[in-house]
Amino acid sequence: MDNSVTSIIEMDKKARAVSEEAEKKAEAILADAKKKKESLAKENADKLAAEADKRFAELRAASDKEIAAAEKSAEEKCSILDEKMSAGKAAWKKEITERILSFDR
Repeated sequence: MDNSVTSIIEMDKKARAVSEEAEKKAEAILADAKKKKESLAKENADKLAAEADKRFAELRAASDKEIAAAEKSAEEKCSILDEKMSAGKAAWKKEITERILSFDR
C-alpha cells in the first residue's frame, strides 16, 4: 500500500511538472504570437504610410502641373488684354473725350 501511495504521488508530481511545462510553453507561444502580431501591425502601418506618401506626392505633382498650366493661361489672357488696352487706349480716350465734350453742348 505504501508503494501504491508513493507511486500515485510520483505520478501526481510528474503530471504537475508536465502541466507546468505545458503552461510555460503556452505562455511562450502566446508571447511570441503577440510580438509577431505587433510586428505585422507596424509593418502594415509603415506600408500604408509609404503608400499614402507616394500617392500624396503623385497628387501634389499633378496639382502643381495643373496650377502651372492655369497660371500660364491666365498670364496669356492678361497679356492679350494688356495688348488690346494698349492698342485701343488712344482711340478710347479720344472717343470718351469727344462724347463728354459733345454732351455739354
